[in-house]
Amino acid sequence: MFIVSPKWVYLSNKKIECNKSLLIDRSIIVDILVNDKINKTYQRIPRINYKSHLMVPTFSESYINVNDCDTEQKYSRKINNLFLNGVTRVQVVANDYKKILKYDTLTNVNISNKITLDSFKCTYKDIKDILKTIDFYKSDTSKVFSINLLNIINFEKDLMIKISSICNELNLSIDIHLNEINNLSDNETNMLFKFWEEINLFNNCVVHDFLTSKKLIQTYINKYKILMLVKYSELLDIENVKLLLSLKPNSNRYILVSDLENTYKLYDLFKVINLLSENQKTFDNRKIINSVTSNTLNFFSETSSSGIIEKDGLASFNIFDINSKRLLWRDEDYPTLADLDNESLAAVWSSGECVNIKT
Repeated sequence: MFIVSPKWVYLSNKKIECNKSLLIDRSIIVDILVNDKINKTYQRIPRINYKSHLMVPTFSESYINVNDCDTEQKYSRKINNLFLNGVTRVQVVANDYKKILKYDTLTNVNISNKITLDSFKCTYKDIKDILKTIDFYKSDTSKVFSINLLNIINFEKDLMIKISSICNELNLSIDIHLNEINNLSDNETNMLFKFWEEINLFNNCVVHDFLTSKKLIQTYINKYKILMLVKYSELLDIENVKLLLSLKPNSNRYILVSDLENTYKLYDLFKVINLLSENQKTFDNRKIINSVTSNTLNFFSETSSSGIIEKDGLASFNIFDINSKRLLWRDEDYPTLADLDNESLAAVWSSGECVNIKT
């Protein structure tokens, strides 16, 4: 058991607070302590101090293709690069998923394995192989699976019905890439969504490319309240940022992800939103924070991700050195999330283990 004491901590109440510490036992946050009471009750417990640092939850997520990793060494290097950028939850996309499942990875990175089914190659035999794999790993809680569909409009109807049925039965998420249907006529789009609705494809699906899809497709997605996956690379366009912010918090849910192992743009987005809005509570109102915390649990077991810093939660968070890039005017000033950047990342914690980042 030990205590971690940053100068500021972003707690589950979505406020940055001072003079708070975390009591950690192995991988669990046992309690949130008030600093003034630590010496009286916990003076014999080891304590780690971060004097000018802000602790935040693991505001990080990645959806990454590892088909270019033909060796375990290359795969491990890519996952390690993600971790060193503060990412501790990774959705791995691979054609040869069986080989990837045998690789050893960092113990403090939570991985969801996406099995790709391409309509030009997929057969019923492939479906049976997937079921055998999932059944083989069913006792291993670290192995989480979902299905990634490619060239979706070319799947035979019977095969799509089978895939949807299996995913609903096993509660497997399905990834749909909207750019693949963007060029369909309005009538074809209407027919396609009607078919997907009939086979209950929307029960457990997440869609890509929402911000760049045509209006009719966006209307359907909003109608069914489907989970959206938004890449930071899509937010380089200010119009896409405005579209994201226009989504209704109570109706639309999305996840922000990095698709490169050395690129993580959440704090850049915070700065842009600050410029676009005078509302100091923009992050909460727009559910930006939820998109990189609670919404990500769709791809991981509930015990593998914390999402927020609270008592009994998983000890998983990032620590930033505020003074590395920006000195506050007064010592009593509070930093904001928009003050952060990747270069001020000082340490990455996951499951109670810390890795210090060299600057």
